[in-house]
Amino acid sequence: MSTALVRIFLAADLSIKAVYDDDSLFLLASSGSTFTNVDANGNCVTQLTLYAIKRYKRKLAEVVKFRNLHVDPALTLVPGPHDGSYHLGYRLSSVTWPSTAASAEAEGRLRFQSDGSAVLDSEDSAARIVLHPNASRIAVCYPLLIPSADTSQHHYSWQTQLFSTDATPERWQWPLHLLRLASAARQPEQLHNSSNAARLEEQHHVQQPLSKTTDLPTAAVLDTVLTTFPKASWWFDCSHRLPHNITILLEWTPDALYQYNPNMQEAAVWIHADESCLLSEGHGAFLRHCKGSPQPDRLYAAEAVPMHISSPGGHRYPLAEFAEHALHLRRTCASTTVHRIDIIHALSEEGDTLCPDSLQPANVNDIHEQHEVPGCGIFTAYRDGSVHVAFHDRALLYLKPSKEHCEVITPDGHRITVATATPLGVQQYVAQALEFADWAYSTPSERAAVLQQAAKIQTELGKCQRAAALCEWAHGQLMSGKSHHHVSDVSKADCFDSDIAIPNKTLSTYVYTSAEGVANTDHTTPSEREQMIQALLSKSSHLLNSLS
Repeated sequence: MSTALVRIFLAADLSIKAVYDDDSLFLLASSGSTFTNVDANGNCVTQLTLYAIKRYKRKLAEVVKFRNLHVDPALTLVPGPHDGSYHLGYRLSSVTWPSTAASAEAEGRLRFQSDGSAVLDSEDSAARIVLHPNASRIAVCYPLLIPSADTSQHHYSWQTQLFSTDATPERWQWPLHLLRLASAARQPEQLHNSSNAARLEEQHHVQQPLSKTTDLPTAAVLDTVLTTFPKASWWFDCSHRLPHNITILLEWTPDALYQYNPNMQEAAVWIHADESCLLSEGHGAFLRHCKGSPQPDRLYAAEAVPMHISSPGGHRYPLAEFAEHALHLRRTCASTTVHRIDIIHALSEEGDTLCPDSLQPANVNDIHEQHEVPGCGIFTAYRDGSVHVAFHDRALLYLKPSKEHCEVITPDGHRITVATATPLGVQQYVAQALEFADWAYSTPSERAAVLQQAAKIQTELGKCQRAAALCEWAHGQLMSGKSHHHVSDVSKADCFDSDIAIPNKTLSTYVYTSAEGVANTDHTTPSEREQMIQALLSKSSHLLNSLS
């Protein structure tokens, strides 16, 4: 009985997990050299890809085809010549693209299709790149060199790959640049779209010159190293849930393809019904639905995406459901450990002293003071005046020596820089860091004054609590709801200052009973009670004034 694919996951290390409708799994290692098949009963078989037996070749071919469609460079299951390959007497190592979009269009190498897509051929007509009508995706087709022991001939096969325009490999950046310019010139209204205008501006101001020559890749060679996936892990879970410790770059379903871009920390959905695209913006705050020309883009708030929408062919699909899963993918992947370490390494390369383990600089002798606050985090102050904090919820904070600005990496992996005077969104982190900085860089006399003030406040609070307890007693109420409460051996010096007058009795002579009790041995007179209540009220007012 044939099984059908229901999910394919592509991890950041290029490992693949395929889930079938009978709950069987097929796992492909990151190098492609090893696969693991898990049947519906949980039985596992691991083999080398080069020596796969016939019963696993269909699943292997499906998974490798998906990998080759989205991963550069591609894999080949059969080294040397095979069905669908062709050979040349010379090696085609690179292709060259036109210098400008105008010259390419004049030569007929750049043209527009009736559906709004743009096509560009290389000058030697050996490669082609197609820009989708919504300008968010490209397809490339080129000859892939297949390694072979026969050095007299070079074997090739035509390879097609799909990439998001925001995650296109460097080798295809120049032809993509030409297609973007040509599309913008053909449809000036796109410039009114802030997103497209910003992307076009980035293309006009590239920091490094793009090469007009594309070096063609060679198919990856499979080795004979047997690798295995960790047991009792997400890899062997046949459910459709996302892992919390693995970054997923692509998730394929029969209805849509979900993609996460680690560099931009955004997600995209490629909907199969009409080939439209749903892009997240503003760290998931908004979603842009791109259908392509002539239909304009539609921008939705993340909480206001339409439940269903109709495609030009009359098919209705759940847009809100796609958006919800895409945002879930973005949140989950942004909070993975691998992604956070990448961000911290990026900060280190920019000159900050953040390190991926404990936020300490290379020279620990620079530490001025360090404290670990249970339930809060590790606070570290350095001799240069900076403060690093590793919070228990995985947020990271770097307070600059000037104390005017700080950089924060939130628990979901976002890096933001805020002024300490207006730390919008991260107030709780900045406030704790500033409080620790004031303490760490204070003098011993200043610390003693702070401790003395804290002790005084605690003392006053204790007095207020005891005064409240006596007020309850004065009114004949229970102090804690129990049947019997005994207040013994408490002298007047323990509860009041010497200037407050109370009856000349010890509190141990009074016994309180509950409402069900029989006896009440309170021997105070009404005038004595009234005198005590007035004294307590006066003392409480004095305590509140001193605390304020």
